Amino acid sequence: MKLVLILTAGPRRDGVETVLALAAAAADLGHTPSIFLVGDGVLNAPAFSGHFEATLCDADLRWRQSQPVELPGIRRGNLADLARMVRDADKVLAF
Repeated sequence: MKLVLILTAGPRRDGVETVLALAAAAADLGHTPSIFLVGDGVLNAPAFSGHFEATLCDADLRWRQSQPVELPGIRRGNLADLARMVRDADKVLAF
């Protein structure tokens, strides 16, 4: 099953740990989790680096005038990427 997890919550919110736990549980069961960080969620990229591959919304980075260092497993994308992820997903959860 392809699972898309969308994280809009910023740091210091329960959503980060929830998405990490759900992605780990899905992967343990043989499912394919995809993570998209958008809004304040882009600030959580370091939490996912090294654990899961994630896509973050480049427009939200620019809006925040933030240019984080390149992180392993984290790629920049846009809402068109999110639309493709959602189209191909079996389940979508947003936090």
